[in-house]
Amino acid sequence: MNIRWLVLALLLAPMLLLGALLWRDNAGTQALMRDIDREAVAGIELSREGERVVLARKAGTGGWEIPSAADAPADEARIRRSLDELLALRGRPVAANAPEQQRAPLTVRLSDADGKALGEAAFWAGEAQRLPDGERLSLAKTPALPVWPSAWSTLQAPQIPADRIAAVEELGEDGPKALSAEATVQVAKILADLGAKDFVAGADVSWGGAKLLRVKLVDGTVIDLQQVPDGDGRYFLRLTSDTLESVRAARRYAFRVAEPLP
Repeated sequence: MNIRWLVLALLLAPMLLLGALLWRDNAGTQALMRDIDREAVAGIELSREGERVVLARKAGTGGWEIPSAADAPADEARIRRSLDELLALRGRPVAANAPEQQRAPLTVRLSDADGKALGEAAFWAGEAQRLPDGERLSLAKTPALPVWPSAWSTLQAPQIPADRIAAVEELGEDGPKALSAEATVQVAKILADLGAKDFVAGADVSWGGAKLLRVKLVDGTVIDLQQVPDGDGRYFLRLTSDTLESVRAARRYAFRVAEPLP
């Protein structure tokens, strides 16, 4: 064998080995979401036991947003990765005598720009099934597909440094009432620690009976706060302002906080 053929053989050997390994791994497997063009997917709906998040391409831009959470900005890179993973999923048919899954599945629905379904599947730990009547497939790895909007969003909570707060008032039927210095410090800490994890659309929260505070900044800016319990041991907090842009941009959202307003 001359040197040219030897070099060629050495170059091809890893490729042939990789091809053999891929063939072995795919032998006997089936694609879960068949014949779907990624670029045709304009909507992704994830749901499980009453929880639901909808991701959608913005018309005319190709970018993504979250209609189920007041059109919050979406993490487009994560959506692309997850969509690629979904469309590449393969699994081996589950034995006919395998027990039925008892837990409620995570359901994934892919649709086009007109809302027409392109494919739908149900997921359990280690298993998936194309709906409505596909075979149950055993998966080597179950994709991570959270059903809460903050996992898919780049939304940032407004940042309000404590040293910008001049005073805080409680708004009640008898008019504004100034809070103590200690209570003002508590409010400042809540706002300084505010994050977007587990946010929801403000319109999905019942604000009846909300605690109402008015925060005044050193430059005269006014921020109004509303807070209600979230029913799970924490609180929803909504911020509004006529002039502060970072708050105006977040006025449609309710942020979860651990502490009640004083």
